[in-house]
Amino acid sequence: MFTHAQHIFFVGIKGVAMANLARMMVQMGKRVSGSDVDAPFITDEVIENNSVDVIHSFESEDLPDDVDLVVYAASHGGKSNAQVVEAENRNVQVLHQSELLGQMMSMFDTSIAVAGCHGKTTTSSLLSYALIKLSPGISYMVGAPSFNGHAGGDYNGTQYFIVEADEYGIDPPDNITPKFHLLHPDYAIITNIDHDHPDVYPTIEDTKKAFHIFMNQVLQKNIIMPQLILCADDTNIRELSKELPKDSYSTYGFSSKADVHITNVKTTDESMTISISSKLFELKDRQLQVDLFGEKNASNTAAVLTMLFHLGFSFEKIGEAMCGFTGAKRRFEYIGKSKKIVLFDDYAHHPEEIVATIEASRSRFPKKRVIVLFQPHTYSRTEQLKNEFVQAFSKADKVVLLPIFGSAREVIREDSITSEILAQLANGSKKNSVISTESKDDALIKMESLIKQNDLVITMGAGDVYKLGKSILEIE
Repeated sequence: MFTHAQHIFFVGIKGVAMANLARMMVQMGKRVSGSDVDAPFITDEVIENNSVDVIHSFESEDLPDDVDLVVYAASHGGKSNAQVVEAENRNVQVLHQSELLGQMMSMFDTSIAVAGCHGKTTTSSLLSYALIKLSPGISYMVGAPSFNGHAGGDYNGTQYFIVEADEYGIDPPDNITPKFHLLHPDYAIITNIDHDHPDVYPTIEDTKKAFHIFMNQVLQKNIIMPQLILCADDTNIRELSKELPKDSYSTYGFSSKADVHITNVKTTDESMTISISSKLFELKDRQLQVDLFGEKNASNTAAVLTMLFHLGFSFEKIGEAMCGFTGAKRRFEYIGKSKKIVLFDDYAHHPEEIVATIEASRSRFPKKRVIVLFQPHTYSRTEQLKNEFVQAFSKADKVVLLPIFGSAREVIREDSITSEILAQLANGSKKNSVISTESKDDALIKMESLIKQNDLVITMGAGDVYKLGKSILEIE
């Protein structure tokens, strides 16, 4: 168990989950250090604020002598990383980050996982935000560096533990075991099931199988109340739910068959009002106001509402607790405005996420043109979902594509897809609606020629596109 370790070393400590876990270990009284590249990253503030020593080297000889636990993730070579190999040669305990999370779950009275191919960071952050106000003993680990001024990971008691449960593989291609299969929570929210991560899941059926196994793991706890909170609007979830005991889950969504039914959504430029009805909880068109936007976030809010109902909180208390939540970092995050534009940033890297983000932006700013600067993430996803990306791009007024942000694990072939090919597929009869670029500098030049007064600009992608925000705001 990790609890016996005195000095924990994180290989690739700048990763979001790794940095959040490192912070929690510091709060538990552990000595923490780690290794990563010497380059600015989105988690730098998390690491600096917790006085964690970072070695800018992955060489085996730079692994500290007194380390008694090494934690790794799939990045930087995964289990083949020289420092991980060195730890094993020294007989030092080695854990994947999800194994560490799994061990941590046993420490808490109630553990809740939030899973799904999209929306899990916003949902887990909102659930954590609400429970911080509702309960004094909450700990959590979400997939963002921060939300609403709260750190993305926090250890503050053992009553509740909220975890964002990632479906990606442990260490592809060597080990494609889904990370959330290492977790055994008491309860789980499932926001949706979609075909993503083609390097781990060749087909949607493979993805569904992984989620089905995860659902059944949750149900092994044999807790009396429904343990699964499922989105009634998702076709794949509905299909899997037919194989589950009816009393093991509750549903939420826009579907009239949902246990917690979203009957209406009204949006202003400052907030969204959601109307909720539920026979299960004896509600009729009760209104909930949140500072989020778009139908997907209405659904995410209903998921959290349903979970908190089952934990025994009243509608009034839940509404008060949700008040003021504006979202997690890099999830339709307001960056700033200039004389010409308003700028947001979003982590969206899958077609469904792109559509959801654009829909949210149009619901909040219906009169603005939407200009997206998108950085495709991984060659495998871009190739597998190229037609879906084309459809997603059509929701924006203009799209500028950066070169693909590839994974270090990918082999780039001569016939690999490129942003230029993706733009050609997308344009069709709509000439120049999608523009490819050769570099970040080229993208800024293209953006300068495109941007008009009163535009809404969104930097979008799972890579480092967010770093261009300041330069975009300086465009005149």
